[in-house]
Amino acid sequence: MKRQIGLVSFWLALGIVLAVAAGAGAADRTLTDMVGRSVRVPIEAQRIVTTFKPASLCVTALGLQGRLVGIDTSSRRDPLFLGVAPALADLPAVGQKSTGLNFEAILAVKPDLVILFAQKDGIAIADRLVDHGVAAILILPEKMESMYATLRIIAEAAGAPEKAEQPIAACRHVLELVAQRVASIAPDRRKVVYFAAPQGLFFTASGDLLQDEMVSMAGGTNAGHALTGYFREISPEQFIAWNPDLVLVSGHGAQRGLKKLEEPQFARVAAVAANRIYQFPSNIAPWDFPSPLSTLGVLWLARTCYPEQFTDVDLAAEIDRFHLSLFGKSFAELGGRLPQ
Repeated sequence: MKRQIGLVSFWLALGIVLAVAAGAGAADRTLTDMVGRSVRVPIEAQRIVTTFKPASLCVTALGLQGRLVGIDTSSRRDPLFLGVAPALADLPAVGQKSTGLNFEAILAVKPDLVILFAQKDGIAIADRLVDHGVAAILILPEKMESMYATLRIIAEAAGAPEKAEQPIAACRHVLELVAQRVASIAPDRRKVVYFAAPQGLFFTASGDLLQDEMVSMAGGTNAGHALTGYFREISPEQFIAWNPDLVLVSGHGAQRGLKKLEEPQFARVAAVAANRIYQFPSNIAPWDFPSPLSTLGVLWLARTCYPEQFTDVDLAAEIDRFHLSLFGKSFAELGGRLPQ
């Protein structure tokens, strides 16, 4: 009898040990981020920090903005974020990748997940955070498929993988609509598009960046397609030689340089001669950054290049539908307006 009691006690004790071990193992899990790092993340991250605007846009598109405890500095001022979740304006700012992150500010909000950009010093900061016991994943949404992967990895890291499918489906719907309309554009009719980056008029997107793919999806040809790397500076002579049909202006930096195009040497550039110079939408959050909103940038650009292909498409309705799907409010409700 004593032997039986002893065996029962042994198996009961072993069961408790195994249960505790299983519970401890269930406290986190491992996933691989977009640069191949193996990262231990919580089962369900509840305290998230974003460190640059595309990450903040992706988190908001996933409906996870309520879990943010720190946010990149510039996102706190964007009308889209304030319209969707006004409380985001009161979150602690942690800096931003372009001007530098505040490591101490990130740690101060006690995050259980930090989302960083894979370029610049993102990897070094992520590894440093891990050394401090904070899960940190790296994303690299520089192509449309990698943007979908970004949504999925953020949702997975947050413990809510199902949240990725609705925004991805909304993006695919917009891009399929565009693809159907521009498929018949002959190669010799495709517009040459010059993308003026936020750094200035003569900085442009290389073939490695999302903006290059956006132009291609819209049925155009990126003037800077043959370039490699990040945004590249070019000479005015190169701009003239490319002779773009359209000029797209991103941000205030490029906007300030537009007066230079009034100089005589640019008069015969097709885009200048036809006054086809456009500010890239939108006023509440950019459509030319790596985020789900870039699909609307493709739609707007395709319609701008080939309006005859979209005569039966209600652009405002498509844009409102997209915002409702991702953010719960229409573009108009959020104060959005398209450039004239």
